[in-house]
Amino acid sequence: MKISLPILVVAFETDFGGVVSNTRYLEYIERARYALWHAAGLQVEKTWKEFGVQGVVRRVEVDYLGFAKHEDELEISVEVAEIGRATLVLAYQLSRPGDGAVLMRARQTMAFLSSSWRPTRVPEVFRASLSAQSP
Repeated sequence: MKISLPILVVAFETDFGGVVSNTRYLEYIERARYALWHAAGLQVEKTWKEFGVQGVVRRVEVDYLGFAKHEDELEISVEVAEIGRATLVLAYQLSRPGDGAVLMRARQTMAFLSSSWRPTRVPEVFRASLSAQSP
């Protein structure tokens, strides 16, 4: 499954020179993951209540390839790169469609916790929902 969403850079995301802080890219990653979860019908509170499981970030690898500026129109895409027994890996790309620049690529490894806060395998509901075709 793969989705994309637009991002408009606003003033508070930038430094005095109008350049986006690299820490904001991590926020963009989180926005994209939540959008992916929701597109797949996997709202965090719902999966916790119904299935007693929660995804947690285990690792993030980021390659910063360029920079964005105030009022840039960006697009972040996220797709499922792999689903293992105990982890799920998501791949991200942040780009500026106006000039085709790729500003960041990242991989995020998710682990899962049960309602007793113990590690658990990737739940079947995540496997089935995230293996579906893009909405």
